[in-house]
Amino acid sequence: MSTGIAYCEIGARTNFSFLEGASHPEEMVMAASALGLAGLGIADRNSVAGVVRAWRQLKVLDEKYRNPDARTEKEKAEGPPLKPVGQFQPGARLVFSDGTPDILAFPQDRRGWGNLCRLLSAGNLRTEKGSCILYLSDLIEWGDSIMLAVAPHAPAVLETSGFEELDDHVRQIRERFPKTLWIALSPAYDGRDALVFAHLAQLADKHRLPLIATNQPLYHGPTRRPLSDIVTAIRDGIPIAKAG
Repeated sequence: MSTGIAYCEIGARTNFSFLEGASHPEEMVMAASALGLAGLGIADRNSVAGVVRAWRQLKVLDEKYRNPDARTEKEKAEGPPLKPVGQFQPGARLVFSDGTPDILAFPQDRRGWGNLCRLLSAGNLRTEKGSCILYLSDLIEWGDSIMLAVAPHAPAVLETSGFEELDDHVRQIRERFPKTLWIALSPAYDGRDALVFAHLAQLADKHRLPLIATNQPLYHGPTRRPLSDIVTAIRDGIPIAKAG
């Protein structure tokens, strides 16, 4: 059932973010559509591989919404056709190897899409298949026509040295892309969100940057939580019983 929420989720990760996302791109599209979100941005780790499946699922939803007769008998029995999510934004989550904070990157046009693909190709060519090594210099070179949202890790924000490093990175990126840069606020629900948000709001005010909200979801529904816990434990190299 649609909730009529005027909210666009820009930080969704799918199972194309290896050992991070726990849902297929199609499932993210279905969940966003069912919630009535204004938009969905797929941003997998150093990859745009999942956006094709998400786009294809949106086309299927749109066809069945416009032409209800295209639905199966089972789908018709389940209720009215699901309205597709309002806007789909393909992009990537840029994860760097030089201390630069994660950045959600969404092309504005065809040129931006080409730049994003070139940026990711540069990182892929530096290492073996399945890995990607990116540096801030890559973004400086190929970041034109791309909307950028800095998504720092919460623990680093609260450390003096980490905040100073973040401040320096934001300054460099803003100098290069003054009109296409945001700072993302994402809750961790660990009791420190208000303090983290206050620090990031201070940083945004200092550099005259807008804030943008994202939940950075890793899966489409609560039934996928156990799988998400498992891949997190594998990624961190610890047993689930000791993960906390």
